[in-house]
Amino acid sequence: MNNNSWIVFVLVVVATLSSCKKATQKPIQTRSPFAAKIESVVPENWSLEENDQEVLIARKQPIIRWTCVALDLSLLRDPASFEQYVNTHGVTDTYKIRLRRTPAIDMSEYQRQKAINDHIKVTKSTPVPDRTFLEDDAIRSYDSRYHELPEYYDDSSSIYFQTNLGPYECIHPNEVARECESIRQKLDSLFRRYAPDDTPRTLSRDLGPEPPKPYQIK
Repeated sequence: MNNNSWIVFVLVVVATLSSCKKATQKPIQTRSPFAAKIESVVPENWSLEENDQEVLIARKQPIIRWTCVALDLSLLRDPASFEQYVNTHGVTDTYKIRLRRTPAIDMSEYQRQKAINDHIKVTKSTPVPDRTFLEDDAIRSYDSRYHELPEYYDDSSSIYFQTNLGPYECIHPNEVARECESIRQKLDSLFRRYAPDDTPRTLSRDLGPEPPKPYQIK
């Protein structure tokens, strides 16, 4: 084979390998405007996944989730006992937030259904729904009158907010809990609320002589 033939042969092999490489490369995923907006406020230690009209964000490092109602308040006055209690009864997990878009519902329909939901009574013995993601009012869903409502809206959609945290659960340690709380505050800055959040959910429990009142179901 002469030199020219070798050159042609090498060029053909290089072109073939280049073509195969391009064919096997995965296309770069383009975020929707909805997901990109959320991604703009998500810290680097959080992940974001998009699936059709849903966006899932999750803290990459684990949290400890623990039941923070019906608690012996003396534990909150003794940091060592409190730490031991949480480590014994808490569960290590990944904290996740799911945001889901649907066609918009108007404000009058939201207010009508919210008035119905607000009349559904719950107690500490009301069972928590057995599902992975829960909205803030999910504990009312035992009643057939209940209807899940969106948290936010934008120009064209309603946006539903859920987490994998139960209604009576907190996050430990407190600095991680406050980080998770801050994500929701950032989401509040991105979208419009259907109703003011007059009693924002607290995911931490402060230690001290006068611990805060537990979170109340809205």
